Amino acid sequence: MNKIPVTVITGFLGAGKTSLLNQLIKSHKDKKFVIIENEFGEENIDSELVTNIENDDLFELSGGCICCNLNTELFLVLENLIKNNHSFNHLLIETTGIADPGNILASFIADPGIKAKFELDSVICLIDAANAENDLKKEDILNKQIVISDTLILNKIDLSSEEETKQLHSKIREINPTANIHQAVQSKLDVELLDVYAYNPKNIYKFLFSVDNSNNKKKHHHHHDIENYCFKSDLAFNQMKIGGWLDAFLQFNPDTIYRVKGILNISGVDNRIILQSVHTQINATVGRAWDENETRESKLVFIGKELNSEVIEKNLIELCD
Repeated sequence: MNKIPVTVITGFLGAGKTSLLNQLIKSHKDKKFVIIENEFGEENIDSELVTNIENDDLFELSGGCICCNLNTELFLVLENLIKNNHSFNHLLIETTGIADPGNILASFIADPGIKAKFELDSVICLIDAANAENDLKKEDILNKQIVISDTLILNKIDLSSEEETKQLHSKIREINPTANIHQAVQSKLDVELLDVYAYNPKNIYKFLFSVDNSNNKKKHHHHHDIENYCFKSDLAFNQMKIGGWLDAFLQFNPDTIYRVKGILNISGVDNRIILQSVHTQINATVGRAWDENETRESKLVFIGKELNSEVIEKNLIELCD
């Protein structure tokens, strides 16, 4: 069977996630969706607000955060969907407003069983334009949601002035310099959000190009404390050393390293190795072959907090042959 695309909808409390979910269902009548709804608490009220979907295609996860239940309840839902030959061609996951979507994405990029059946399409973060200014100052989880997403929607712009919306746009562009940013009223916008495959490894090239053009310095830091650090080197990595170091580095920094993306030049390997990680989970795929006359250069971008770029750079150089 073809892999089933997965779209994750995130955003802080009240940003309009369920409204967007309903818009996607309504505007894609050719799709056979399965919806996984999650709310923090014993009663999942949001699931009652999802319209135009059969009950058999709606799954509720209540009594806790979806990221905490990922290896149990969510995994069982995904497993049963496949075992029971459930008829669907797109999976939509709406997270609770206080969830870190990184833990959800981790299994979709690293768990072999899930990867064999599902493919990440995109992560969409809704941002309440009327309240985001205060939320960004107080809620670290919103910053994480923005960093981890490839599509950002400034929602409820009718409740915010043009100048306030412009300032917010600039602020979230600082937090995430590579995401597509759109504006919406009541979660309605005339942009295709499905089947864009923003998490396809080939988009790593586009991501690295965007980082290079948005930041001439190796390390980029803003008032929200989220940083990105770009390591570049034409030295070749030792495959065993870089793999072991990355695994240990992410395991020891699960709360401060949100994402790592990049292209690796591995000693003795004729092709680029495309790397992406979410929290502690790593996914490496084989890219195109290096051209004979081009410089084989590794580029790694680290996104998170408290990035000690000097130590990271020193460690990475020591991993080269």
